[in-house]
Amino acid sequence: MADYYSPTVVQQTIPDIDMTPLERLLLTHMFESEPDGEGLYFFASESTSDVIWVNRAELEAALAASQTFESGANAFVTERLAQVPPGESEIELDYSVISWEPMFQDIVRRSPTLEYISVIMSFTCTKMRPEGFGGMAILITADTIAGKSTEDILCELMDQAENGALLAAPGHGVHNLVTLDERAVRAEIDHAIENHSSIGPVQIKPEDVTGEDIRAACHAVIAHADLAEEKGAAAFKAALAAVKQAEQRQAAQVPQPQSELPAG
Repeated sequence: MADYYSPTVVQQTIPDIDMTPLERLLLTHMFESEPDGEGLYFFASESTSDVIWVNRAELEAALAASQTFESGANAFVTERLAQVPPGESEIELDYSVISWEPMFQDIVRRSPTLEYISVIMSFTCTKMRPEGFGGMAILITADTIAGKSTEDILCELMDQAENGALLAAPGHGVHNLVTLDERAVRAEIDHAIENHSSIGPVQIKPEDVTGEDIRAACHAVIAHADLAEEKGAAAFKAALAAVKQAEQRQAAQVPQPQSELPAG
């Protein structure tokens, strides 16, 4: 009989101040952990625990202490507690469907220091079976949870081998023209303050502008932006460049006339 494992490491130390009491309780049941400065390093020697058992009194206390924070863990645990008879002292929490990734995403959304959390996972087996080995990388940001396995990488490599690097390149025919990077917005804050006409006695300093201010502003700008003209111009420029590319390729394939040698 073969045993399958998925050793996992969370590459960033998660600051204690960024976790709610409930998130800390749940994550320390799902992962192994070690103190690292003012935070915790999470890992799993064999695999993470999707189904955990937590002491009811401890769980209720952590939930009560986390009510002032926005976290999906609050709603999940509240719903589960309502389903369990009052006499049960150990509560089963099944995270096999939603897993731990959304909990880390909530932490990133609140954190003033974490821009993302990256998780590396290995797939191993006690027998040398071809399907028993591999891995996965997971990137968790405030807006996205994305992962890619070694199987995904192999599929991409086969696609490139069959179709060529350009046709197999990421994008699937759609290419980002403009990306609004919050770090670039932060870099413009000083200049924006200089050009801002203040209303009333309040004088804004760069440190007064929070990450939440920047994120909300980015969403507002994107919602009201009209880039139709820019998109049309970019599409035309790309079409013109594609025509030139095809012209150059075909010109290179046309046989060049042989110069006549003088009669000897």
